Amino acid sequence: MHPRARSHRLRERVVGTGARLAALLARPRHIPNPPEPGTAPRILVVKPCCLGDVLMATPVFRALAAYCPGAHIDVVTTDWSAPALAGNPHVARVISYPDRLPMVGLHVLARELRRTGYDLGIGLDPSPLVNVLLWRSGIPVRAGIDSAGRGIGLTHPVTPDPTLHETEAYLAVLAAIGVPPAGTEAEYHPSAEAQRSASVIIPDDAPPTVVIHPGGAVNPGTAMPAKRWPPERFAALADRLAAEAGVRVILAGAGSDRAVVAAVVRRAKAPVVNLCGRLTLDELAAVAARAALYVGNDSGTSHLAAAVGTPTVTIFGPTNPGRYRPLGPDARVCAPPESWEGAVVDLRHERGNGPSVESVTVDMVAAACLEVLGAAGKGAA
Repeated sequence: MHPRARSHRLRERVVGTGARLAALLARPRHIPNPPEPGTAPRILVVKPCCLGDVLMATPVFRALAAYCPGAHIDVVTTDWSAPALAGNPHVARVISYPDRLPMVGLHVLARELRRTGYDLGIGLDPSPLVNVLLWRSGIPVRAGIDSAGRGIGLTHPVTPDPTLHETEAYLAVLAAIGVPPAGTEAEYHPSAEAQRSASVIIPDDAPPTVVIHPGGAVNPGTAMPAKRWPPERFAALADRLAAEAGVRVILAGAGSDRAVVAAVVRRAKAPVVNLCGRLTLDELAAVAARAALYVGNDSGTSHLAAAVGTPTVTIFGPTNPGRYRPLGPDARVCAPPESWEGAVVDLRHERGNGPSVESVTVDMVAAACLEVLGAAGKGAA
């Protein structure tokens, strides 16, 4: 076993033992009733990380708003993930989750939240710290994920089901308090300014455009290159789509993706537009919304493209698409068969484990893309 994985498992055992003891001490003496439908409670949802996970949680906000139309919904998340909630019509306020000295930071945050007087708290993370935050914030009804006895202080704990997609697992937390789902598709609403910028990049008279994002899988303090399809295959895919579908190809990415995008540019024979590092998340969403197709790795931006209704082809390898794929009628996945059957792999600590993304061939991805583009062409006709 890799030393990093061994250290992680030891830490998990220690944390798990402490959390189970704390859960016994914080067991609620009585279970209050959750808010009734049609009421206007103050609701706090805690989902710290990451971009894709927060986007997969947006159906929770929609379901809460549909169940309680007058609800005031605040969301606690990291500054890194907060842009995923910009413009969300169901979210009143985004509150910063502390990323340093978590116990001290959580104590300070809980004290601030207690003054707000929330009626309902929703935890969408298996971390015991999330459940402790809800408990210490003095929220009477607290629904969340009780993973291995870590549901500290929850009044409505939910045992996670590893067969569910992440969005379905989040909605299962709402089911525990009687809130029905309102769809499983993620949502994101680009600003008017971002839409104006996107209309310049992809004007109305432009040929069909495919946005390719060859990077991603980077979060604060963590890079997961095992999720990335090789740049030479993205280049070959761009050439195939340009030649066989006559599309215009845009390459996108954050500043951390410059090296991999440059590698695609060097290898591609077809002309490509390199916008790596030149778009905000909001602008990328608006550009994707005007594109005929988005292609990328298992990363938050694939969920972003699906959230604006763009057909997506997402490439998976070591992670399970059944848990983490973008959801939507036009969301497709290319992955080795064993990826669908595999257990959840934490690539932060178990690098090199799981099926390889390199098992996905250019022919597989090109076939999926051409099928989507053919369907889009027929729809336009």
